[in-house]
Amino acid sequence: MITNRPLFRLNSKPFDPMNRAVVNLIWANVIVFIGLFIIRLLPFGDAVFYFLSFNPTKPLYASFYSIITSLFVHDGLFHLLGNMLWLYFMGIILEDLIGKKPIYTLFFGGGILGVAVFYAFSMLFNQPNPLVGASAGIAAILAATALFTPHYRVFLFGAIEVEIRWIVLIKVVFDLLGMFGSSNAGGYQAHIGGYLFGFLYITELKGQWNFPKINFPRKSRKPKRSAHVNIQKNNTPSQEEIDRILDKISAGGYDSLNEKEKETLFKASHNKS
Repeated sequence: MITNRPLFRLNSKPFDPMNRAVVNLIWANVIVFIGLFIIRLLPFGDAVFYFLSFNPTKPLYASFYSIITSLFVHDGLFHLLGNMLWLYFMGIILEDLIGKKPIYTLFFGGGILGVAVFYAFSMLFNQPNPLVGASAGIAAILAATALFTPHYRVFLFGAIEVEIRWIVLIKVVFDLLGMFGSSNAGGYQAHIGGYLFGFLYITELKGQWNFPKINFPRKSRKPKRSAHVNIQKNNTPSQEEIDRILDKISAGGYDSLNEKEKETLFKASHNKS
């Protein structure tokens, strides 16, 4: 896939606050991969690898940490490379539209729900193999991107123009077919959990339905006023303006927007966050 975004900058610092969320997630996965690659050269290295993996044969109370750690463990260079390419090329599009915070929410929420779905299948079908990889979290980002901007077009192999929704739909179909009988059935099962979280999160973000929220009262240290004056400022862009900008992105990419349109999209994403 080719977009109008620059490739990963080698001079970007790990976990720099100025980095995109996608770049920081890539750094985390790459650093863990390099660390484990070195550790696995040692006699006890494989034990560390499996300690960080999510193993369905272990009681949850003894390996609860692995629900998170397994998201950053990859079994081989091509496993890591494939996941990071999906994360970068899809995640960078979505992050331009909705900001950093939702990317982290999608990655970890999709990863956790993916582990839960994998665990449920493991209990039902007695699957003993451990689960590793960021693909469930990335699946959530893929689903969210396809739902948020389905008509955004990219170029496959620099030649074939295709809308994002068709790319993601084909991948979902292949994952569904691979859930049973394949050598990576557990991984495909985790992907489905990721897709489900991506669907739920992005539809909630778009206001199509709402998660129940609990608001806890906070004590204010500010002195109470004897009189109240309500001043309302309506700086929220209209839905028609947002739709027009998204249609423009689908037609010509993010760089086709002028500064005012980028600012409008930025305000809209933060209002929804």
